[in-house]
Parts: sequence; C-alpha cells; structure tokens
Amino acid sequence: MDETQPLPAARVAAYAAVGAQLSLLSDRRLGDAVAAAPALGSGIGGRRGEMEVAGIPVFVKRIPLTDIELRPEHVRSTANLFDLPLHYQYGVGSAGFGAWRELAAHVMTTAWVLRGEFTGFPLMYHWRVLPDRPPADFADEFGGVEGAVAHWEGSPAVRRRLQAIGQSSVSLVLFLEHVPQTLAVWLSATGKAAGRKPGSDSSYLWVENALVDGTLFMSSRGLVHFDAHFANLLTDGRQVYFSDFGLALSRHFELSAQEAAFLCDHLVYDRCYAPWHLLRHHLPEAVRGDTELGTFLRQWIAGRRPDGVPPGIMAIIDRHAPHAVVMDDFARRLVTESKRTPFPAAEVRRALASVSAPE
Repeated sequence: MDETQPLPAARVAAYAAVGAQLSLLSDRRLGDAVAAAPALGSGIGGRRGEMEVAGIPVFVKRIPLTDIELRPEHVRSTANLFDLPLHYQYGVGSAGFGAWRELAAHVMTTAWVLRGEFTGFPLMYHWRVLPDRPPADFADEFGGVEGAVAHWEGSPAVRRRLQAIGQSSVSLVLFLEHVPQTLAVWLSATGKAAGRKPGSDSSYLWVENALVDGTLFMSSRGLVHFDAHFANLLTDGRQVYFSDFGLALSRHFELSAQEAAFLCDHLVYDRCYAPWHLLRHHLPEAVRGDTELGTFLRQWIAGRRPDGVPPGIMAIIDRHAPHAVVMDDFARRLVTESKRTPFPAAEVRRALASVSAPE
C-alpha cells in the first residue's frame, strides 16, 4: 500500500497542459466555456458536463457555493458550517456538507496521484468560483426542498442547507481528468458472460481487487468516501478511479470532537460498503436470482449455495458475505426505519477481521 505507483507520462502531460490553459482564461471566458459545455446530468450534488481543453476531454462539475460558504471567515473552510446531523454523511439523498470539503478532497487525492502514492483518483486540473445559478429542479428527486427535508426526518439544518443551495449565485467549478466510463457501465458490458463461460469471472475479480486496494488506501489516509457506488467509480479498463467526493470526510478537515469520533468509527465504512455494493447490485443475475440479498448471504454463510456459480465469484462471495450481510441490514434500516440508525462499526470490524485478501 505504501509502494510508489508510477504515474503514466500521458496523465502528467495532460495535467500540465490542461491546468496551464485553464489558468490563463479570465473568469468571463471560462464561464462562457463552462456554460457552453455539453451537459451530462445534474442532481442534488451539482451539475456535470464535459468540455475539451488543449485537445483533451475534461470532466466539469459545478457545485453550488452558498452565501455562508462565501463569507470571508468561511472561504475554504471544511467545517460543518450548517451544523448538519452526522447521519447526513450517508449516501441516501444527501447534498453533502459543503463545496469546500469536496474541493479539499480533490486537492488531497490529486496530490496522492502526483506523488505516486495511489493513482486511482482522477486528477483535478483546475478549479474556479464562477457566477452560476442552480437548476430550479435540483431537489425534484425528493419532491422539492420540503420533500428532501421530510426524507431527512424534518432536520432544520438540512432545510437551511437546501434553501441556501437554491439561493446561491455562484458555483465552485471543478475541472477533472476525464475517465470514459462508470464502473457500473463497464462491468455490465464486460461481465455479461460471467456464469456462462469458464474463466469469465475475471472481470469481477479485477474489480474486487480494485475496490479493496482503493478503500484500504483511503482509510489509511483518514479519508472516508461514503458514496462509493459504481456510478461514482470510473474506469478506463486498466484502472478503477474513485471519484465524486461530495460526501467525503477526512481527518484533515476542521472537525468537531463528535465528527472526529464519527470518522474514526467509519474508517471501515468504504471497505465494507464497496464490496457489498458489488454483491447487491452487480452480481450476474443467475447467481442470486430473485432471492433478497440478506437472505442469500445468510444462506451462503450457512452453506446453502446455488449450483453453477463460477469459482471466482464464489471466492468473492466467500470473502465478503460476513461483512456484507451486516452492511445490508444497516442499509435496509437506514432507508426503511430511520436515518439515525447507528452504524454497527464493531460488528463490521469483527466481520472484516476474518476476510482473506483477494488473490
């Protein structure tokens, strides 16, 4: 984990070329270019687009910057400025704790890539604060701001955060290394043969290794992603890249004592969540069929296993079923019972202690 990973020369060259060209643009010219960039989608965490700089494709993310974040005493602050409840960290409809935290996470991950500590993050070429307005429908997934507040059990702090986003007049714009596919799309395409042809489970084993390596690295650096589902993980077919740090929490942020304790408890969160997500959403359909995941995992642990599961996928389930069943129960309760459901950190740690490393 501490070995230096050589960075391909093409990534270094793109970082230098794109960063230099973007830095030379005025706010007006850059704002015009961002406004003209083809849109890739939007949500409660910001808008996404794509543009070309120096002949190189660049991913663009626009994150609303609220008035409170723009106060002189709060610029670049990674504190919990809205006094949001800690369970708002979980990726079940959170808008995140603030744009400056997302920027700070990309500053850290880019430095790790450039130093060769871990290359599985997209480089941040540049960032800028530009005039912007959030889309009027940014919270429509939840029926508007009031629906989102109800989703978070009536939290006044969540209401303040979302209302501030709706009233924002500028965005923090991140210009990031473009990676062609989400891991979800890539695995869907390359993993279709799994379960039908000998050796066709290799893509799943490759993904498993990448998930374990990436989550262990982040944990070792005191960073928790909190939203490492496969639409937030990217790949070029050679490496998996952890991206979208809208919910990230780091020991280097300005944390209260309560937040620091919460972070300590959750340093195993990504390590458990990412393989659980693989088992829940991306196993070949023939493996689990219509069986609910928690039931399937309990049956698997008890030795009741379906026939015809490829050996590689069997090994993945063997390694991760004990902690995935704990995460599955937590995730179910978080969604169906209460957002205040406590994370079973001790139980997850015990389950992870028995996990062997992927081969």
